[in-house]
Amino acid sequence: MATALALLQQTANQLKQEGKQPNLTLFKARLTGQLSVPELFRAYQQWRQLTEQVIDDNSIEEQASSLPVDNPASLTSQLNRIEQKLDRLLALLEQQHVSG
Repeated sequence: MATALALLQQTANQLKQEGKQPNLTLFKARLTGQLSVPELFRAYQQWRQLTEQVIDDNSIEEQASSLPVDNPASLTSQLNRIEQKLDRLLALLEQQHVSG
């Protein structure tokens, strides 16, 4: 089956170079005589799964690369603001506890 999958991948690359979107019909037309219909169908299903995984993986990488990256100075500034807020909250809680 690995040979059928490799043949399908090679054919897909050729089709893409020709500006065509690979699909089962085009594979069948190109690979008639090289693969039986059941072999072609099984290889096509595997190829589709692998293609979808690659697309999903690329999408995740693209999303991660588009996230803003804070610089250390910005993170330090943000941490300082959080610490100041926490100090104010603790002070308010202490006042409430003493007077309550």
